[in-house]
Amino acid sequence: MDPIIEQINQLVAQIHSLQEDLDISDEIIDSLLEDSHDEESLTEEKKKWIQDAIKKPGALRKTLKAKEGKNIPRTKLEAAAKKGGKTGARARLALKLRSFKK
Repeated sequence: MDPIIEQINQLVAQIHSLQEDLDISDEIIDSLLEDSHDEESLTEEKKKWIQDAIKKPGALRKTLKAKEGKNIPRTKLEAAAKKGGKTGARARLALKLRSFKK
């Protein structure tokens, strides 16, 4: 076979290979664009973080031995917020949520 024809055949094979790579990259780009639409819905979910933050309603009140139906005194919350662990985290969240009312 003529060397020029062999080179042409090799170039054609490379073009086909590049075309396949291009098709694959287009598919990847399309899937990434679809994922970006999912991120928009995630931001809507992030706006509702408070509903997910309170896993066990009433747990802080039970820990601090506060009466139901009445607000937990700010001094108790501030003292508990200085503690570590779950109680401290719950107290800090309660203080933050209390500040949202204003």
